[in-house]
Order: sequence, then C-alpha cells, then structure tokens
Amino acid sequence: MIIPSFLFIATTLIASNDAFAPSRSSLHRNTQLHSYLDSLNQPPSAPVVSSGGSYLDSLNGGGVPSSYAQEDTTTTSAPSSFGEMISDGGMTDSCAFNAASLSLSSQLASSGSISASDIHDQIELANKVVGMVRYHFPGSLGSSEILQRVINVLEGLNIPREHILLTQSVCPDEINHEHGDITDLFINNIGGGKVFHLGGLAGVPFTGKTGFGAYSGHVEENGHCFILQAPHIGMSNELVLGKYSREGQSSAGSACGAAVGAMCHCAAGNPIPDLGSNPDDYQMNFLIQEIGKRMGALSHLEDENVKQAELARQTSDIGREMLSQCIHTNFGSENSMLLVLTGIQINMPFDFEDYFQPLSFELHKKDGSVIDLFNQAFGM
Repeated sequence: MIIPSFLFIATTLIASNDAFAPSRSSLHRNTQLHSYLDSLNQPPSAPVVSSGGSYLDSLNGGGVPSSYAQEDTTTTSAPSSFGEMISDGGMTDSCAFNAASLSLSSQLASSGSISASDIHDQIELANKVVGMVRYHFPGSLGSSEILQRVINVLEGLNIPREHILLTQSVCPDEINHEHGDITDLFINNIGGGKVFHLGGLAGVPFTGKTGFGAYSGHVEENGHCFILQAPHIGMSNELVLGKYSREGQSSAGSACGAAVGAMCHCAAGNPIPDLGSNPDDYQMNFLIQEIGKRMGALSHLEDENVKQAELARQTSDIGREMLSQCIHTNFGSENSMLLVLTGIQINMPFDFEDYFQPLSFELHKKDGSVIDLFNQAFGM
C-alpha cells in the first residue's frame, strides 16, 4: 500500500538523515520528474486574472489567491528532519500525499535510495500541483473522492447501485479512460461493469436524442439512469494546462485537442465551416461553431493557463446545453429516476490520480421535479 510505504520513509528519516535502501522494486518511475524538480526554486508564473467576464473574475475579488501568487520561492537548505519537511504547511490533500508516496517509492526502486531533500521536494511539488488545480478549478477533488461522495448520496437516497445503468458523455481520448480515472471508477462501482457511451469529441453528447433514447430503453423495468458528462483538460509535466505529457512522446501535446483546435481556428480568423456541407467532420465543425460564439470570454485572456481553464468551462457549457435537450424520464417504472453529474475531468501529471471539478449534480423524477444534489454531495 502507498500510505504505509510513505510513513516508513518518514519515520526512518526522523531517526536518521541517512538514505536507505528500498524494500520493493516494481514501481514505475516518471522519467521527466527530475527535470521538473530542478526548477522548483524558480518563481512561478502566476496567472493574470482579467476583468473581462471569465468565471475566475469572481474569485477573491478578481485577484490572485495569496496561497498561489505569494508562494515563497526563497532557496533554502535541505531539511534535516521530517518536521522541517512539512513545516511549510504540510499536506492536507490525500491525492497529493498518494502521488508523493508513489513517486518516492518509484525513486527507491530505480535509484536505490532517497534523501530528506528528495522527500521535501516531492511534498513541495505535490502541494504546488494541487494548488494550481484548486486555483483554476475550485472545488475539484480526486476521482476516488468524487466516487465516494456520489456513492454516499446514492445510499442516502436508497438507490441501489445494482439497479443503475450508467452512461458517460466523455471525450474518447484514451487518457480519459485509464485505470483509476473517474470513468473507470464509475463503470466498476456504479455501472456494474457496464456503460453506454453518449459522448464524442470534447465530451459533447453527439449521439443526441437517439442515443439517449436507446440508452434509456436499456434500463431495467425498476432501474435508474445515471449520466456522467464532462469535457477534459490536461496538465503537462511542466504544469501547463491544455497540454498532456503522453508516454513515449518527447513533448506534451494538446488535451483536449479538439477544444484547443477549435479555439485556435477561431482565434486565427478562419472561416466557420458549414455543418451541412461537411458531414465527414461534423463533430469538429460543430465545436468550431460553438467555440466561435464564445470567443468573447476567451480572446481577452492573456495568461495561457487561465485561457485554457476557461476554454474547458466553455466546452462544458456546450456539452451541458446539448445534454439538456436530449434527456427525459420516459423509461423504467414509475419509481425510476435520472441522475446527472456534470463537471470537468482534469488529466493530471506525474503519479497523481485524475481530478474532477463537479459543476452540477441533479436528480430528475417522473413528476418533472428536479432535486439539486450538489451541496449534499460536495458541500459547496
């Protein structure tokens, strides 16, 4: 297990500053981590928040949160005890803790030893990654935490998971469907290993009314529907949003490539394609049209990370608008219900599990009533 291995590291260093040998050798080491750790003492490029209509304008009166913008970049000597390693705020995020633990275990396996300074750097890196995610995507949580909170709500509503048929409207990019991602966790813990796919590029439910009709028609007579709808955004090993460091590639590439491509097409002043005359690339052309309508919320943003985060939010709006036109409760029995969870999937760097920013969570009943479950699930 990850946590005991990290606690073993910590307690050993309390007694001694000497590096020690590993007990396991099967964990994978992220090859790009060392180069990033070398840059930790460089000043961060804090986002520039404009006053032109971005959702970030409402955060902290439009300014940059002090926890992010005023990060201490003073170079310090290597810590000599575990207490010094966490004296600058410690770790309060379980995903950050697990990521640091796994990376340290990997380093043990690959190099044969770690130092107090290595542990300090990993804690610093993990906290920095979490700080960036929480700044750009307020309320985001690790995928496993999202799953547990949703399960708690389902149990509170007495909705048996074995009577739920899951559907997902998520971008088909492979980085959204890896082991431990929210898509995988929901399939195995809510969908009973089954899932109906509604989504296409950028997580937009391109199967439309016909797709939802087919999906809801598969629900058992006394069953329920659960929709997970989300676009995605990558964070590269260089902590750049809108990019992702894929295995086997020397440089990071766009994620979500379709959303980024649509924005770039519009920003360059290229003509908006006609949907009717380009059926061979309908999904991309639709995205270009919809992103084009929203360039007013994007074009004025100068900081690239801020712009990419806003693009993900605009893409989410596109997907949710289409989804709202497709869903209904004409399925199952009189007690059958429809649950809809929307948000933004964040493809994380290094050894982090993916994060998810929940944006809405609703329960639709046969009588037409809609119950907002967001505060119950996420306390926001």
